[in-house]
Amino acid sequence: MDFAENHVKSYEEILEAYVMVLADLKEIMQEDIMVLITNRTDALCHYSGYKLHTKVDQSFKVSDHAHLVEAMRTGKTRSDIMSKERYGIPFASFTYPIKAPDGEIIGCVGIGKSLEKEGRVEEISQGLAATLQQANAGLQEVASGSQGLSFKISNVVKSANESAVKIKEINKVISAISDISSHSNLLGLNAAIEAARAGEQGRGFAVVAEEMRKLAAQSNDSAKMVTEILTQMRESIEGIIMEINQIGGIAENQAAATQEITAAIEEVSENSQNLVELSKITLGGK
Repeated sequence: MDFAENHVKSYEEILEAYVMVLADLKEIMQEDIMVLITNRTDALCHYSGYKLHTKVDQSFKVSDHAHLVEAMRTGKTRSDIMSKERYGIPFASFTYPIKAPDGEIIGCVGIGKSLEKEGRVEEISQGLAATLQQANAGLQEVASGSQGLSFKISNVVKSANESAVKIKEINKVISAISDISSHSNLLGLNAAIEAARAGEQGRGFAVVAEEMRKLAAQSNDSAKMVTEILTQMRESIEGIIMEINQIGGIAENQAAATQEITAAIEEVSENSQNLVELSKITLGGK
């Protein structure tokens, strides 16, 4: 037996080394990992994880498992994502062909790593993304409503200002009526004086003059009353305009703040979508 032959371990020794090394893999990695070591035909040893169980029994044959056969046929490591239907937990499957120093493929290692945590992260990420999308839609609706409110408030202020202008115009008319009343009163007084001078013949004229003076006084009193009412209306409208302007300012600030919040949520939503993509269970860039 030459030097090379003296340093070539037997196939059994190589497989036994794998059995020994991989026995504590889940403890070393602190992960829910199950391990299967086979020769070319049968299972040599298997180790269950914390929740993952290998489900290997005496009837196990390598030829019944395509991923093991494929790994040994090609001599390449194979990775797959296994759904939770069979094992109750989704897991990543890694199949590694065991090669002897002479290149001969003498067995296979199958490792299953639980993806329960990753699946939960994916679910949470998707839920977060959905919630943020709903929040963003709600805020956009609020922002749109605030802008509409601001527009309507502007219209109300415009109408109130127009009313204030009309009140000023009415005040001009009332002032004119007051002037007419004063002149009428003066005319009535002059007419009464002239009637007194005319004596008995001017008595009828004196009655008309007195009624004219009374009407002028009533007109003057009514004009004063209307002026007071209009003044109160003007002051009320001015107060309303002031309040509406303040509300309009609040609405504009609210709309601006909502837009800023919407932009922030859109950014967070975009990041959450990226998180969803990153958290999706994939292997090997698949």
